[in-house]
Amino acid sequence: MGKRNKWRKLYSEQVSFVCPYCLKVFPLSEATKEHEPPKSRQKELGKASQIYLACKKCNNDKGALTAEEYAEYKRLLRIKHGHTEEKHR
Repeated sequence: MGKRNKWRKLYSEQVSFVCPYCLKVFPLSEATKEHEPPKSRQKELGKASQIYLACKKCNNDKGALTAEEYAEYKRLLRIKHGHTEEKHR
């Protein structure tokens, strides 16, 4: 492994990021590129994608949903399973 690749590997293991969906901290080496809006819906929504970092699970779960649609989906799942905001106050 060359010096550059060694540095890149070390850097990605030491630096972390917060997934914008689950709000958990992950090492940069576990980041996936998240397109918002999803690449498959750019034409439909008339917007170019911006790229963010997300954890693999959230990125896979989100699929072709927009960030707003995914947030609503997660909110409805919490309600379905009895985890409402009001219960925790």
